[in-house]
Amino acid sequence: MRLLFVKERMAWPRSSGHDIRTFYLPQAMARRGHAVALATIVPPLREAVADGGFAAEYCFDDRTLPVPTAAAFPMNLSNMQEKFCGYWGIDPERVRWAAAAVADFRADAVVVVGLNGLPFLGALPTGVAKIWYAADECVWHHLSQLRPLRKSTWGELKPAIIKGLYQRAYRKLLDRVWVVSPADAKAFRWFAGIRRIDVAPNGVDAEHYSPGFERQIPNSCVFWGRLDFGPNIQAVEWFVKHVWPRVRRAVPNATFQLYGFQSTPGIQALAGRDGIALGMDLPDIRAAVRSRQVVVLPFVSGGGIKNKLLEAAALGMPILAARRVVAGLNGQPPISTARTPGDWAEQLVTLWQSPEARQKLGRDARAWVTEHHTWDAAARIALAGLAKSADKYPRIGTTRVTSAAPSVPTDLSTALPSPSGQDEF
Repeated sequence: MRLLFVKERMAWPRSSGHDIRTFYLPQAMARRGHAVALATIVPPLREAVADGGFAAEYCFDDRTLPVPTAAAFPMNLSNMQEKFCGYWGIDPERVRWAAAAVADFRADAVVVVGLNGLPFLGALPTGVAKIWYAADECVWHHLSQLRPLRKSTWGELKPAIIKGLYQRAYRKLLDRVWVVSPADAKAFRWFAGIRRIDVAPNGVDAEHYSPGFERQIPNSCVFWGRLDFGPNIQAVEWFVKHVWPRVRRAVPNATFQLYGFQSTPGIQALAGRDGIALGMDLPDIRAAVRSRQVVVLPFVSGGGIKNKLLEAAALGMPILAARRVVAGLNGQPPISTARTPGDWAEQLVTLWQSPEARQKLGRDARAWVTEHHTWDAAARIALAGLAKSADKYPRIGTTRVTSAAPSVPTDLSTALPSPSGQDEF
């Protein structure tokens, strides 16, 4: 098959789940013999896409393709879909350009990535399967952070309603939706009314994330991720408020290390006292994580599969996590779980006191993740789901990979296929 992934930008370092997924899943598909291309609005740093296996790369800001005319690729969106196109700040010129990239690559399927990806489906040529790589269900994401007794969380209700309407507005354009957990699939059926869903759990690059020989700091634990992301913020704040005081009373020299990107003032205010430290914008997290004794994942909200959990397991680290974090994982993850603050503090201190227990948990975690969470497995699931559309898009079942991407046509208004109307299911 020929697949074109469309994402607004590819960040480096890869600071979000969508950046990780949009690199490793296409890479796994390319290794399976499929031709995969990438289209972005913002030019990516070469480090962000190097070795990704992309047969072609398109960039709007670099004008890799000339923007086609409205006559060549008219927008085929309903009034509600056009309103959401404006809501995300995506102008028709970019939508038509994405369609031109799809046509130039002769893609059998286009995969739009992330929450703001759906408007890019608005001007596609005929005969192209349309997939949304949503990963996590966004309505559930917001509702999971809502606490009725905490007025500060009531603001999550408005974006939940808006994004629920957004998903429903675009669902008729979609052939498949790719998510990372059964819970996300269930939420899509509830909130968006979408039925054609494939659950392709995240994988991990176990060669990149591998055990090392760093000297570990006694009585230390670590957490990392985007620190402007609601579930990460709530996890850190809950841990510091409810668990950490208990830990420090039991072990006065205990340290809690945070690493992340785009930290909020609230998170920054937590650092510099009580053994809590904050490191920002670390380009390579591996050695820093391995120099701590335990990875803590104290999530109280959010969904999906946490990439940091898979990375920690591949690094051979012992993991102490909230029970919600292990939901949706394949196999039987050898991860210690805790629920109450007292349970968290007791288990963390116990792990610090037992090098043998930490080593066994780390070894078992790596063995588990390398067996059950690979990007090749995720690619197989996603491609198998896409093959279900072969009756509607026969090229999906017959196309063979060519050695090179087609050349860019000189006159897009005459060289590209006729645009399609909106699909009705």
